[in-house]
Amino acid sequence: MCDLMMALTIGSTIMGAAGQIQQGQATAAANKYQAKVATMNAAISDRRAKDALERGAKEEQQKRRETQQLLGKQQAAMAANGVDISFGSPLDVLVDSSVLGELDALTIRSNTYREEYDYKVQAANQRANADMSRGAAESAITGSYLGAAGTILGGAGNAYKNYYQKSYSSGGLV
Repeated sequence: MCDLMMALTIGSTIMGAAGQIQQGQATAAANKYQAKVATMNAAISDRRAKDALERGAKEEQQKRRETQQLLGKQQAAMAANGVDISFGSPLDVLVDSSVLGELDALTIRSNTYREEYDYKVQAANQRANADMSRGAAESAITGSYLGAAGTILGGAGNAYKNYYQKSYSSGGLV
């Protein structure tokens, strides 16, 4: 009967240790997958940051063209009506239109840089998450082996205790 108990204790110990290792490997695989996803998301954010800059530069350029077209229309209309645009209110209108158009172009540039910055921060956060997931994967493997070792030592202690009690109660060792 005691040999059966010893065999069951050893079997249970081995199965427990194997289960801990398997669980650690599964956790590590899930964390490695999360790291890959975060790395891919970081690359997407990098591409979005670059795209934001390209789109912003085009919008800024387009705004300056629109402003130049507006100024041309204003000058043509004033000249057609015989207005001298070199001084006074007509000149003020042209200067105001030019200044407001440039402010709009600079606002587009500022918004573009903010959008790019947001994407870069997002990419950095995703890379940090990837690093953290890779670290968690390594820790899961290490933890599973340490847990398995603890299970084996605990099982060995129980097996020795059972053996010792059997030997002591049968008048053997001690």
